[in-house]
Amino acid sequence: MLADLRESGVDVAEGPVEREGARGWTTSVYVRDPDGNLVEIARYEE
Repeated sequence: MLADLRESGVDVAEGPVEREGARGWTTSVYVRDPDGNLVEIARYEE
């Protein structure tokens, strides 16, 4: 996922980082949308 974001020209603000989410631990990457909002993209381990 990270490589795809970078290849598409998306600036990664932070990550990947391990975070605790509602269903357990996730790997998260943070990016900014065109309005400058911070967006989390998270993946739960199976």
